[in-house]
Amino acid sequence: MSKHPRYLVILLMTMVTVAFTACGPTKGITNSEKRGYSGTWTLNNIHFEGMPAGAKFKATVFDDVTYSCLQGSQWNLPASGKGSYVVNSGGADCVPGERFIFWSTEKVNDVQYFQFKRVDGGIKPKNVTTGYRMEVSGLNETAMQLRAPINFEGTNVYIVYDFSKQ
Repeated sequence: MSKHPRYLVILLMTMVTVAFTACGPTKGITNSEKRGYSGTWTLNNIHFEGMPAGAKFKATVFDDVTYSCLQGSQWNLPASGKGSYVVNSGGADCVPGERFIFWSTEKVNDVQYFQFKRVDGGIKPKNVTTGYRMEVSGLNETAMQLRAPINFEGTNVYIVYDFSKQ
């Protein structure tokens, strides 16, 4: 048997390996893109943009607790995307404890979004069909601001979350 077919098989196998490596699936955002978000964050302040002065508003956020319950919550955002947030408040409408999330970011039309799915009870993210998305309106080494539109009396207003990095 000639040596050429053996070299041809080796060359073909190498090319197939390179092709599968180069065209492999991506894992969402890259580690360098997650780097700015990764870490432990404290939710220091929650306020509203576009809310009429003096308006009273009570909103449940993330299908979980009223927004005031999240004041002081700790958010753990590792680069793996498998994170959590801990509600510390013991207020009347609050249920203290850790909630597990799978988080990522996405850029759509030059707008950066932070998004997550609740994965409590060991649920796999791919089996969760609902999630939460907030526009990233500010991010640096020590602070992050996220905002999400909500409907108030037929008008879009924004709930704004101010975080500080620990």
